[in-house]
Amino acid sequence: MKRILVPVVASLMLLGCGAPKQSDTALIADFYAHILSNKPVEDAYIESVLSKELLATLWEADYIDTYSYWVFRTGAQDGPSSESGVKAIEPLGEGWYRVIYSDMGHSGITDIQVKDGKICAYKPGLEEDTYLTAIGRYMQELGSHYTPAEHCIPFNLIVDADASNPDDIRVWGDFWVENYNQSADTLLAVSGGSYPGCMHVKKTTSGFEVSQFEAVEDGSSFTRTAKAIFGDRYKSLMALMSDDEARKCARIQSIRDYAESTGLPISCYKDEGWPAVSVK
Repeated sequence: MKRILVPVVASLMLLGCGAPKQSDTALIADFYAHILSNKPVEDAYIESVLSKELLATLWEADYIDTYSYWVFRTGAQDGPSSESGVKAIEPLGEGWYRVIYSDMGHSGITDIQVKDGKICAYKPGLEEDTYLTAIGRYMQELGSHYTPAEHCIPFNLIVDADASNPDDIRVWGDFWVENYNQSADTLLAVSGGSYPGCMHVKKTTSGFEVSQFEAVEDGSSFTRTAKAIFGDRYKSLMALMSDDEARKCARIQSIRDYAESTGLPISCYKDEGWPAVSVK
């Protein structure tokens, strides 16, 4: 479903993973909602979500007699904005999950392991070592076939993911690529398109890479191919594709992340014939 000079105001990186246990992802999401807030986190809450073994390594008796839960964050003392929150939780297998989040405007990645309903281990995550960044590289390659521009910024609207097999991680969603030229602090949309379908990603010794993309066909073949590829996820796909606000949030988040990683002064984007949209 390709469109040139996309006029639609678009979207946020949403992840609704069906493969991992919902209780695990809900536990992690709730934990990060607590520790990313500006309010003190009660010891009783920390003790309810972390394993005893992990708690023993986090007790700061010589410092302030509390748990050092801040090790799960970026370590930044302040940031460019007050915005903090989880962007995505990716299943990595064997109870591990990659948490991608914003910490006062700073991008953060932490790997979390859950066992028996408790967070039991953590380690810093590497952005290059995710299937979502592999999909991003794949979409940038697709973007090179559109009208060229100064910046290519893809974003994803994820319906579901199954990471149980590292040789064939399947990600169903609506994958977007947008090319922009820059004018002062505004990104001017030049070209781009939408690609609903299923990405097949494999883990290699050098990271992740897309091995196959099952794309939904255009026109009269759309419904038939979408139902074949998405199966019982078809209704979720259609709901997500019709959600203009979700698309707009995902697009804004992708531009924010791009601006932060490149240091570009970007405050809004503009589609041809439409008003500029603030990304702040």
